Amino acid sequence: MRIFQVSDIHGNLKMAGRIPARARSLKADLIVVAGDLTHFGGREKAREILEKVAEAGLQIFFVSGNCDSPELLEWSPEDLKATNLHGRIVEFSGYLFAGVGGGSGKFGTLTELEEEEFEEILRSLKPEKPGRLILVAHSPPYGTEADYTGVKHIGSAAVRRFVEDVQPILVCAGHAHEGRSITRLGETIVVNAGAAREGFCAVIDVEDGRVDPQLLTL
Repeated sequence: MRIFQVSDIHGNLKMAGRIPARARSLKADLIVVAGDLTHFGGREKAREILEKVAEAGLQIFFVSGNCDSPELLEWSPEDLKATNLHGRIVEFSGYLFAGVGGGSGKFGTLTELEEEEFEEILRSLKPEKPGRLILVAHSPPYGTEADYTGVKHIGSAAVRRFVEDVQPILVCAGHAHEGRSITRLGETIVVNAGAAREGFCAVIDVEDGRVDPQLLTL
């Protein structure tokens, strides 16, 4: 299975428009959008972005971010083959995809969750067989390269505890634009593809539980 990962599009239609051709050229099986589809926008703007992404003709899994309206936590435009993973587990190609949207940290943005809220959502996402679990979270696990802005860590402590406890094979995250990286937390690979609005993406090959990510550009 090949995952094409982006995050932090922030309403940039030009960059969103590059995603389908890039995903197809890499022969991706699905597209993961790890939050911040819009820049302080709601369903109308999010749909505009996802319509561009959906031109790839691939399954899309996404969560919303801190710069998306709270209504996007539950919104799932299935007509675009776009499934919102927030608080859900969905099977694809023999793997379980789980998600948690919203942002960690206090920035005065639209959708910021308390750590207790992250904890409650994540508690419902513990599968019986975590060895095939992939977590899509806008907020990276706290204290990793993926959540470092160059000044401070802005990730979620609850997400980190979940990763340390459950050990999913992969975390697809965003939020910290400067945290573009591939890191390991225990046995879990954490990928922050960087901000798509700045032209960044990642491709991740997952086969027999092995994870092989690459940081790329759109």
